[in-house]
Amino acid sequence: MKTQMQYAALMACALLIIPAAAFADNGSNQNQASVQQSHLNAVLARVTCQANYETDSISAAISDISNIDQTAIGSDSSKIDTDVQTLTTDTNNKDKTQFQTDLKSFAGDSKTVSKDLRSAIKNANPTSDEKTKLKTDFSSLKSTEQSCLFSAGQQFANAKIQAFGFGIQKVQSRANNLSSRGIDITQLGQIINQAQTNLGNLGTTISSATNSTQLKSALQIYCQYNGCKNGINFHFAAQSALSAEQALLNKISSNPNSGQYGSQIQQAQSDLTTAQSVINSVGTSQYQDTQQDSVWNALHDTQSIIKQLWSELNGHHLTTGSSSSSSSSSSSSSSSSASSSGDTASE
Repeated sequence: MKTQMQYAALMACALLIIPAAAFADNGSNQNQASVQQSHLNAVLARVTCQANYETDSISAAISDISNIDQTAIGSDSSKIDTDVQTLTTDTNNKDKTQFQTDLKSFAGDSKTVSKDLRSAIKNANPTSDEKTKLKTDFSSLKSTEQSCLFSAGQQFANAKIQAFGFGIQKVQSRANNLSSRGIDITQLGQIINQAQTNLGNLGTTISSATNSTQLKSALQIYCQYNGCKNGINFHFAAQSALSAEQALLNKISSNPNSGQYGSQIQQAQSDLTTAQSVINSVGTSQYQDTQQDSVWNALHDTQSIIKQLWSELNGHHLTTGSSSSSSSSSSSSSSSSASSSGDTASE
């Protein structure tokens, strides 16, 4: 039943953290909740596929083997059914924390099913005909499970596309705010357009997948942030934050009264140059060693300088633009905590 592999895949999905960079502002809570709910639905779908396979396998064994001991496996089947009901309640309640806790319970019960079912079949010493019948039934159940898992995988892929899309929308909103203040967002617009093109290509690849293997491969081809071990990592949070901060610094530098702040402007530009150099070095790979910290520390420093100078030169606090770099705070704190799931690691 390959329970160990199923458990690993299930937990990798369940522990996915939607990139914080996609939802850096308080106003995006509704989008975040929508993505998290879509993800919970997808994980529940996968759980249901696995649970049905396990309980149906138990039923097949009981039906096919006349003298099999039903005590342990019957109890196991009931536990699995209860686990699914509990996880369904967690999903309906939008309770991600409790869902993850209950998912671990399901994973433990799933391992027990595998062990107890193997023991029950072995101890029953089935006849040749019973073995043949059981093998046929197990093969049919496995085929059904694979089809079910592919459908669940499509739900997961769609949730990922949704999260990436919301992330782009948020940065576009910031870009619009910057533009309304007379700030040149040409470079930021190019980054947004490239992210949209990348997302469209990913969507096309996902849509063309016809089985779970192809779908898994598609999800590993492109990551909007920093989650692909062997695919393309766009580092959208870092690139968009850096571009927005550069645009703001350019606007500040063009202020006739900025001359007295030359040293601060020079320091901010040095920080942005450092961040850009690291991003250029990383390319489409994942961050290595201290690269991630180097980028976001530089962006944090620049953000502080920009907020100070904007306030002093314009007589009011900067309420937009700096939000493009506020993603650095939420992003760097998350770091790459679970990048094996695709793009689960935020920047």
